[in-house]
Amino acid sequence: MKHLTDIQDIEQTLTDHRLCLFYIKAPDCGVCNVMLDKVGRLAESHPSLCSFYTDITEEPLIAGKFLVYSGPTVLLMLERKEVYRGSGFINLEELEHRINLCIESL
Repeated sequence: MKHLTDIQDIEQTLTDHRLCLFYIKAPDCGVCNVMLDKVGRLAESHPSLCSFYTDITEEPLIAGKFLVYSGPTVLLMLERKEVYRGSGFINLEELEHRINLCIESL
């Protein structure tokens, strides 16, 4: 997963790719780090999926723009529209199911 720290880079990535997995973590968050590894491995198994992450404190505009106030949060975006949101202990089976549905629709 790419690490993006600027809202403009995040917006451009969402524009450039039809299907994106956006992971938002918080600093010093154990659950965030564990889930980042798991979500990252899941994303790697889908080469057509653009995946990236950021730390919510690196870009303060993320909270307001994407309505994310804590980590971890994962957003699956299809053509810049949110099709899945998970927070805390993210259900990886559900996330993978949603990813597969989106890939099939492309």
